[in-house]
Amino acid sequence: MPQDDRLANDDKNSRLSPTVRARLQKCYEFGNQKMLAGEFDYANEMFSQCYTGSPANLIYLQSFVANLRLKYENNKKGAAFAKLKGSGARSQLKVAETRSKHEDVLKNGAELLKLNPWDAGVFFSMAKSSLALGYDETGLALLKHAVECDPTNAEVNRYATKELAERNLFDDAIACCQRVLNAKPNDYEASGMMKDLLLQKTMQHMERKKTAAEKEAEENAEKNISEEDAFEKKIAKSPDDRDLWDDYIRFFNMRGNRRKEEDTIRRALKYFPEDKNLQLRADDVRRERAKNELDQAVELYKKNPSDAMKQRVAAAKKGFDEATLALILRKLEANPGATAVHFEYGQFLMARGQFREAIGELQKAQQDDSIKAQCFLAIARCFEKIKQYKLALTHYEKSIEAFGKNIESEDGKSALYGGALLAAGLRLYKKAEGMLERLAAIDFSYKNVAPLLDKLAEKLNNSSQE
Repeated sequence: MPQDDRLANDDKNSRLSPTVRARLQKCYEFGNQKMLAGEFDYANEMFSQCYTGSPANLIYLQSFVANLRLKYENNKKGAAFAKLKGSGARSQLKVAETRSKHEDVLKNGAELLKLNPWDAGVFFSMAKSSLALGYDETGLALLKHAVECDPTNAEVNRYATKELAERNLFDDAIACCQRVLNAKPNDYEASGMMKDLLLQKTMQHMERKKTAAEKEAEENAEKNISEEDAFEKKIAKSPDDRDLWDDYIRFFNMRGNRRKEEDTIRRALKYFPEDKNLQLRADDVRRERAKNELDQAVELYKKNPSDAMKQRVAAAKKGFDEATLALILRKLEANPGATAVHFEYGQFLMARGQFREAIGELQKAQQDDSIKAQCFLAIARCFEKIKQYKLALTHYEKSIEAFGKNIESEDGKSALYGGALLAAGLRLYKKAEGMLERLAAIDFSYKNVAPLLDKLAEKLNNSSQE
């Protein structure tokens, strides 16, 4: 189609003569009066003239459809025997569609909508023709009707996804693409489209924020307003803007100002008290700040190892432990099944000497294959601490097996060494020797492997002579 025919809505409407525009406007006003009076057939005659006379006018289209749906009392199916009555117009629409006669598609489509204003197929055909003619507003509105009337139709939703994405309407495009995936979960094309849409939406959001931030920075520089003051000004104006609080928190995070970052999170929590992410961030910042205070106290103690500094280190250590525990418990509250957090909690309890409690947490984490070997190793050490030596040895062996090819790691070597020492203590010299020989084959210089092997050889020799 020649480029001149692809008219935007305003251009198309402006091509109408003043006389035609005035006539259509009178029809529209008269149609509204009749619709309000419940005279839907009369109103339909008026709105039909409006839409077919100016198919780029969104208001005319909306009134045309709304009146028809009122006429049929929103029964979702239109007139009785609508398909049979509209067979002629439907045939003409298909022919016009095949020949790309888009104006004829719209005219025949309007006739079919008079019989059933919920016909998804008709809306879809009209949408494609409207968009082909450059009537974006009415085209997208018709496409929306097609989707709403047949939300599970993969073809309609796929087409809508592409058209909406081309116009940077990513939220609507993502919703349509998701419906395609709901209908066809293994649709490779739709999966690829979804990934692209999510990426484009993120990039669009970031670009808009960047542009707005740059413009704001320029304005603030001209007014000599600091970035912090600018944030405070915006917060005062829109305290319920969640994204704005995120930006303000990030502002202090990037500058390493943990005190103000924590204070800002706490302020945000007053407006969003149930926000789990904010609660986690508050605990995370608190722990980080407590760690910094502990590190500073340790450094000062090294320079001045006085009783006063020793007490300061102890107080800082207590504060760090409390902050760490609060963060772990918050993580578990947000996600009770998080195996990595149960493992973290188990290690924390071990450091506190609460070995029985630690075993329970570590056992919750041991189903995770990625940390299974480390879990068995930690459980073995806990059982050893509470003098359950047989259980400890069993878990050392489980750990060694779980490490597999990773047995050469530091944790793997530690499992072999710990298991060998315990086996020797239980007078299972052959088992201890096997573990130590395996460790020696990996790292002969590991701790005191060589002399231990000599001692075990002596023990085994003595026991055989007895």
